[in-house]
Amino acid sequence: MSESSEELQVRETNPAADDEETQRENWKRKIIENLSKVDQTKYKIFYAESEILVEGEFCIYKVPDKLRQVKVDAYRPRVVSVGPLHRDSVDNLATMKQYKWFYMMSFFQQKVAQDPEDPKYRKCAEQQSQKCFEDCTEAIYGLDRVVRQCYTETIKYTEDELAEIMLLDGCFILELFLRFDRSLNYINSDQYKSDPCTESAWMIAALRHDLALLENQIPFFILELLYEAIKPYVIKCKLPKSVTSLALKFFQPLSLKQIKEETGSLEFKHLLDLLHKFYFLSTDEVSIDIDKESSSEGECSGLDPDHDQPVEPASDTKWGLNCASQLLKSGVKLKVGASTEDNLLKITFEDGVITIPQVLIHDTTSSLFRNLIAYEQCRFGGTHGVTSYAFLMKSLIRSPEDIKLLRRKKIIKDNRIGDKQDLTQFKNILDEVVVVSMDDFYFGKLCAQVKLYTSTYWFRRYIKDLYRTYFSSAWSATVFIASILAFILTSFQTYFTVYPR
Repeated sequence: MSESSEELQVRETNPAADDEETQRENWKRKIIENLSKVDQTKYKIFYAESEILVEGEFCIYKVPDKLRQVKVDAYRPRVVSVGPLHRDSVDNLATMKQYKWFYMMSFFQQKVAQDPEDPKYRKCAEQQSQKCFEDCTEAIYGLDRVVRQCYTETIKYTEDELAEIMLLDGCFILELFLRFDRSLNYINSDQYKSDPCTESAWMIAALRHDLALLENQIPFFILELLYEAIKPYVIKCKLPKSVTSLALKFFQPLSLKQIKEETGSLEFKHLLDLLHKFYFLSTDEVSIDIDKESSSEGECSGLDPDHDQPVEPASDTKWGLNCASQLLKSGVKLKVGASTEDNLLKITFEDGVITIPQVLIHDTTSSLFRNLIAYEQCRFGGTHGVTSYAFLMKSLIRSPEDIKLLRRKKIIKDNRIGDKQDLTQFKNILDEVVVVSMDDFYFGKLCAQVKLYTSTYWFRRYIKDLYRTYFSSAWSATVFIASILAFILTSFQTYFTVYPR
């Protein structure tokens, strides 16, 4: 079709439009060339609208060096790099690169409605894959400025290179999530067996670890845009409404909180921010008040980040509580939260009972907590829910005896690892963490209430023992009162004998 005279005139007066179109086509051609290099004989390849407001703001940070030095492996990817920060920094991540390109090709090659035996099937599948490719690339390209605004570090890659990173990593993550959720039946059993990622339990654990790293992130809107672009082409299964629930199903849960589609209505910055908001909601969502006056007076005792042994109630530290076993000796009971709707910050104290939601401990829990804390440390004016939670849990867990107690109360549910391993999940987790002010500590009022309760415990225990001894039945109460009256009358009689009227 020949161009109209008006279109030709626009192109002549605006040569920049030609340059941008040429640049875009060259970028697409480069992606196609890379896809053509994928060795399809190793894997079994199967063939086959909504508007999103895109905004950019600082949300992906470099972990501070002081935190990194405490435990380097907690912030470094093991098998796969996501985003630009670790793309060329670690040599052992190169082997995963070919799988990422394979996953992107598989992401574009969705099944078509025609019968595979139909001679026109292959041609139709190729046309649909090309159309899917075009929609995904169009959704990503042109977001260079917005994407760069999400990273605090200067991105050294060109616009085309950064767009390729977003497209490749975004398709890889979504394809991984779709393959992992076997209830969708996104791929068949033979494809599962030939898949190098979903076949290995160790690989899945490593991918969970890597996709939850602060430095190993891409903006969440990239996943949303690609997910919306792919939806019309997926006919072999019913996809969830949003990528949010799909992502949460991939990660190991931290609590019993149920995953619902309504979660997709919230705004997330990236996958780590998704986990942060889902399991640790903001202060507006948590019915825990901060008692600044009582907290500043140092009424909360128990947390000494430099020691693993319980500190005495007379300690001058202002954070946390006594360890779990010491609290039990002081008359405080521990109870697991019954609701599956609450977040992990829903810790309350009432009538001598601390109610704590159940936390699920895995081998990567420590790394996840460290990255969540680093995320809070880097955000100016952000919440400190995870940091406060870590302070409180570290104060409760000081020895294997505390772990056993919390297990017995079902507050901690682990993945069948030993007491020492559970203990190390929170060991050194707060080293080099900049201590939040008491204004930001979520559990200031709770600590003050527990401290007041334990300080009067011995008096209340004496009263209870007295009640059980002398008022456990009507007869014992009558004898006790009669004895008191007899003592009073005897005293009067003695007095008037000594001092007659």
